[in-house]
Amino acid sequence: MQSLPPHEVRVWYRFTESIADSELETSSAILSDAERARAGRFVFDRDRRDFIVAHALVRRTLSQYDRRSPEAWRIDATGGQKPAIAGDNAGALTFNLSHTHGLVACAIARDTSVGVDVESIERVTGEHEIAQRFFSPIECRSLDACEPALYRRRFIELWTLKESYLKGIGTGLSHPLHTFSFIFDANGGVTFDAPPDVAAADWQFVLAAPSPRYRLALAVRHPSSHPAYRIVLQDADAVDGRALPIIASSRA
Repeated sequence: MQSLPPHEVRVWYRFTESIADSELETSSAILSDAERARAGRFVFDRDRRDFIVAHALVRRTLSQYDRRSPEAWRIDATGGQKPAIAGDNAGALTFNLSHTHGLVACAIARDTSVGVDVESIERVTGEHEIAQRFFSPIECRSLDACEPALYRRRFIELWTLKESYLKGIGTGLSHPLHTFSFIFDANGGVTFDAPPDVAAADWQFVLAAPSPRYRLALAVRHPSSHPAYRIVLQDADAVDGRALPIIASSRA
């Protein structure tokens, strides 16, 4: 069992396109009956695959920090609420998960809210119209200032950061996207312009690129008086254990 210090967040991710059917069966076996039922409702095989791998990754990762087997975890995902560990034996562990075509990720922390989102740059279409409809004015201006070749990448980076925050607070896209903003600077920093009645300093963000094709964003809630979280992002299949470099961060 690994230790997870109070001010550390671990983010584990996996690429899924090369996962064998035999491993998919093994991963499905550790899911709950409800999770297997949800997986069975997907029309496309790749969506079913990514769902199974993401939920198995959460269970296996939780078991790295607690003496429970992966299949023993009870996870409450009812009523459209943010998934959470059920019962009173969670040991203050919190988590969030995300999946897109070919990539899944989960974030694990203690005693705080986390949100993680992964997106593929290749999936988006109509990004200009989406930005104009949903993003804040300052974000739209920053996008319009991008060279055409960079517009899609920056759009996905903004979208992924926004999704991570909404997943961190547990509202999803029911929260208006234009009420908060992310502003990039030239030194690898990103500033969070929070919604009304939210202290921007109480949130920490990182943005990373697991590969040129994907972006991953993490949101962590904590009081501004506390030190910044140490955030470690790792490929669950990497044999060398090297952490993924962060390409943008809101706090030192």
